[in-house]
Amino acid sequence: MSGEIYPVIRLPCAGAAKGVHVMIRFIVKLLLCALVLLPLPAFATSGADTGPDNRLLRMGVRGHGGFTRLSMAFERDPAPVLHQLSGNRVRLVFSNTAGGRWKKLRSYRDAHVEGVVVAPRGNDLMVTVTIKGDPRGVRVSTSPGVGVVSLDVGASLAPRRSPPLAQGREGIKVGVEQLITTFDPPFKSEIPFTPTDRRVLEAMVPPAEVALISAGEAALYEGNGSEAAEIFAGIGADSPGRPLALYRLGEASYLLQKYGDALRFFREAERQWPVFLTRSPATAFCYADSVARSGDLAGGRRLLGSLIAGLADKKYAPALLVRMADILARQGKDQEAMAIYRNVADNFTGSKGSWQARMKLADRRLLALEPAAYSPLVKDYLEIYERGTDFGLREQGLFKAALLLSLYGDADQAFGRVAEYEKKFPRGMYVSIAKGMREELLVPVYRRVARAGDNEALVKLALENRDYLGRVLAEDDFIKNLSAAFGDLGRIKEEVGLYANLAIREQNRAHAPELYRRILHDAEQLGDPALMEKAAGEFVERFPAHPWVQRFREELAAVEYNRGDFQRVVGRLSGMLASGTRPEYAESLYYLGKSLDAAGNRRDAERAMLLFLAELRRREMSSPLAADASYVAATARLSRGDRKGAKEILRAAGEASPEERDPFLYKLGEIARSEGRYEEAAHYLRTVVKEGKDPDWRDMASRLLADMELTGMVRKSK
Repeated sequence: MSGEIYPVIRLPCAGAAKGVHVMIRFIVKLLLCALVLLPLPAFATSGADTGPDNRLLRMGVRGHGGFTRLSMAFERDPAPVLHQLSGNRVRLVFSNTAGGRWKKLRSYRDAHVEGVVVAPRGNDLMVTVTIKGDPRGVRVSTSPGVGVVSLDVGASLAPRRSPPLAQGREGIKVGVEQLITTFDPPFKSEIPFTPTDRRVLEAMVPPAEVALISAGEAALYEGNGSEAAEIFAGIGADSPGRPLALYRLGEASYLLQKYGDALRFFREAERQWPVFLTRSPATAFCYADSVARSGDLAGGRRLLGSLIAGLADKKYAPALLVRMADILARQGKDQEAMAIYRNVADNFTGSKGSWQARMKLADRRLLALEPAAYSPLVKDYLEIYERGTDFGLREQGLFKAALLLSLYGDADQAFGRVAEYEKKFPRGMYVSIAKGMREELLVPVYRRVARAGDNEALVKLALENRDYLGRVLAEDDFIKNLSAAFGDLGRIKEEVGLYANLAIREQNRAHAPELYRRILHDAEQLGDPALMEKAAGEFVERFPAHPWVQRFREELAAVEYNRGDFQRVVGRLSGMLASGTRPEYAESLYYLGKSLDAAGNRRDAERAMLLFLAELRRREMSSPLAADASYVAATARLSRGDRKGAKEILRAAGEASPEERDPFLYKLGEIARSEGRYEEAAHYLRTVVKEGKDPDWRDMASRLLADMELTGMVRKSK
């Protein structure tokens, strides 16, 4: 709307306080006079239909380089309303206007226009233009006094979709324009709610309903719409208090932002008791605003204008004027709306209406903002936040200042303002949007801290913003750098607490595997098996198809094995035998074999132990568990009568681990004794007695050898 001149009313200097109300009433009535001159659609007028009072005389189309101009001449000045339609079309509506169909224009084509259709609808005339390219590239201009309207069409006229954003802020811009242009929060008129006088109630309704209506009105006074609606719904259609109950049901529905229900109740109440609206301006405002919010902008404007005229000397008249301007803006009458906003802002300084008007003017600047101009607008929003008298306006001021900084300003400053908003307004209407902004801003803030190598600051940033790390977790090096920072500071337990908190959140699911992996690593460092079991168990349950699930399953089985829960180990790992799956950790096969052996399943225990030994050879690694694995495998073969196979395992194990051969030699001695080869048995046992490293095995070999000597199986050694 650049280049337009808005009428501004200057308030004369008042020498005494007694003249203030007179001047306020004068200004409000002057504004209302201007509003009365604005044409309403035919359906909003009363009286007989006298036909159109204006006529389209001439039309012409001409190219202007970057756009096409459609010129229309009328008998008298029209008041066009522009509508955006689907299919790249725009429509100008001229109320109470007649004209021809101008059929030749339907086939008009050029670089910007794809046809023009002129058609009457009732007493209105519609001019519909199909646009090539960006449908926002339109401009309407009028020439007062000569009855000429111009519609310019061209992509060059389209407003910039968004100014260049600071790097990394792209996620914040989504939905910002829609938020500012279409979000219409509940409007607080400041007109006080006046309960019905008890004496009036007693004369109107039965005694039982007096207390009921009083309780419902008390709920409305406290802003409890749900409770009020429940109470007034209980007053029957035959009650003399039903019309009042309908009005109160409308107000309760308005509080609950159920504007369609509110309008239905108000209209029925007005039909039954129309005079009540003149006695209750608060009710009349809710009615008028419900009409506008339900789509009847002209009707809402008419009702609101009547209300303002009756309240011109009241302190809440400026706020009602702002609401009137809102309705005008939604009707496409931006010039008139802006004039009201400016006059209220200039002439009612300090009032709630003035702050509301300043907010509306600031919002208009926001939509057409150039990056270089964001700083003054931030200051304006912050002034509304810091000096405004209305809680809701102060919330909007801080949020929009934070929004601008988030889009164009320093990341740290923006982050601070967003955090301030969440702290000051924890239940605010923008809190969910602010959460997303904070998550986005954490990314550039983190990058700055990471570049500085400040581990203390990085840990503090993560701990203080644990509810906002969803976006920054996607940074390739965030978890790695954060873990290194925790480690350097020796704050492993805090790292575990943070990662455990993050991993269980569904929104962090994509990053949970890495978080669990870090938790297991930290649990091992801390020597905390309970933590390992909890983390591994959660992972296995939540990610049964993940490529890492085998590793976590084996980690969990190791904890269970060390606790002696062999049955769980078998249940968790026995699938490796059936599928032939290689383990992540070779020791897992050992834990499985020992658990199977404890359960009496020696055949599968033997398989598991032999696979364990083969895995060690394949990986070219040694293990202190290898000796015991060989012993278990050998005893398993013996249990099924395979002495030859058992001896092969024992001899191979003894040769592979000469330092741990005591149990193998002892077992070979037992086998030789059972086969009647006593001298061979004595040889194995004497080797253990003389050269053994383990005192227990030496003692066992000594006793078995003595028994053989005593029974005459071998001669007593000298």
